[in-house]
Amino acid sequence: MRKIARYIIGALALFAMGCASGSKVSATPAEIEALDNLVANQSFEINARWALPMPSQALNSISNANLLPIGSNASRIDLTGNASYLRMVGDRVEADLPYFGERQMSGGYDPQRTGIQFEGMAENLKIEPNTKTKGYTMRFDINNGLESYQVIAQLMPSRSSSFSIVSSHRTQIRYQGILSEYSEEED
Repeated sequence: MRKIARYIIGALALFAMGCASGSKVSATPAEIEALDNLVANQSFEINARWALPMPSQALNSISNANLLPIGSNASRIDLTGNASYLRMVGDRVEADLPYFGERQMSGGYDPQRTGIQFEGMAENLKIEPNTKTKGYTMRFDINNGLESYQVIAQLMPSRSSSFSIVSSHRTQIRYQGILSEYSEEED
């Protein structure tokens, strides 16, 4: 019995060391400098490639009915072909993102505005260096008049990014995408 316990403890120790070694982020000095400049200029955009909604019975039903894009499932939805973005220009932020999830509170219904959409001044804006990822963590609150949102974004030197949105009316959703410089001439 002691021999089995030793094997289990040894296996758990190896597993823990393997997990710890995988958390190191390698970024070149050029990537870190480019990210520092993007953040300092506060003119960037995250183009969302994937939506990661909270799993629910309703989303599983939609997935089982093959109503999601090809290559998607109830917890990871491909956004290719959609103009899905979170943008920051100075202290102003704007977003136009599809939403997959459940409403927790009723609100006005507008069939043209079913996603997460907001534009305005970011409240409680904080952009702080993240020593673990060698990137930045951005946090802010915003209200679009109907809903209020809390946004937390991870900006990585590799230009990959993920962000979560907590809404006053809907279940939380996360997105993954690509970080790029934004210039207003692109619109």
